[in-house]
Amino acid sequence: MIITIQHQLEKTLHTFDVISPDKLTSIEVWAICLEMNVSGILVNGKYYETK
Repeated sequence: MIITIQHQLEKTLHTFDVISPDKLTSIEVWAICLEMNVSGILVNGKYYETK
C-alpha cells in the first residue's frame, strides 16, 4: 500500500510503499526516517521512531 507523509518543517511530500500503514515494520520506519532525515514519524495517529 502506498502512503504519503508530509515533512512537518519543510512541507515536502514523501511517498512510500509499505505492507500495512496501520502497523509499520521497524525496517520500514528506519527507511522512511532515513529518507526524510528525521528521527520519528506520525502515521495514522501512531508515532514511530528510530532507536
